[in-house]
Amino acid sequence: MHSMETFSKDTDGFFARHFDRKISGAISRQLLKTPVTPNQITLGVTLLGIWGGWLMAREGATAKIAGSLVFLLTSILDGCDGEIARAKQMMSKLGGWLDLWGDNVVHVAVFYGLGIGLFKDTGNAVYVALGRTAALGTVLSAGLASFQTWRKGRSSFTSVAGDSLSAAEAPAWRRRLILLSDALARRDFVYGVVVLAFIHRLEWFLWACAIGSVVYACVLGVLCLFTRPSASRL
Repeated sequence: MHSMETFSKDTDGFFARHFDRKISGAISRQLLKTPVTPNQITLGVTLLGIWGGWLMAREGATAKIAGSLVFLLTSILDGCDGEIARAKQMMSKLGGWLDLWGDNVVHVAVFYGLGIGLFKDTGNAVYVALGRTAALGTVLSAGLASFQTWRKGRSSFTSVAGDSLSAAEAPAWRRRLILLSDALARRDFVYGVVVLAFIHRLEWFLWACAIGSVVYACVLGVLCLFTRPSASRL
């Protein structure tokens, strides 16, 4: 029997630790009895998230509520691939890359889809621009995270920003940026998306995504500039 400690991660947020992991852990325990692989789970969850983005892009509040619930389900199930990989000792660089880019493909689909959906509802083109900005910020962030991970020669994507916060040579400003980047990367915000969908205020979420994704990309860009590459990549 695999304990919940096997499945949890230090970087999990409050909702991820106390809600998502309990659900995904129960699902993962059942999946451990099957031949399904972590990479297959990643691809399936990515397709589910794209469907959530398609629902967000449809006209009307009902479709967006459904899209937000699918997005939440995607966030919960997203933990299963890593849980299975750790439990079966199947962690790999390929799995890490698939997980990183699968997450970001889902975010692009949801952010851009929401922009299209809000435009259909209101006729206000600013929502399309916000969706594009959020999608672009997400792609830039994913690219920077991928570059930093490749440069450090790591297979783990627990913290895309850099080395351990306890590194003695790291200046205080960089440690604060790493903390900020990890906080921005946590997915507890998905619960807020569902609440905003039910009260018909998803435009607040879209504004936050457009601004937050650009801020996150800038933070990662600064960290990439001031983080030394791994000796194995020199």
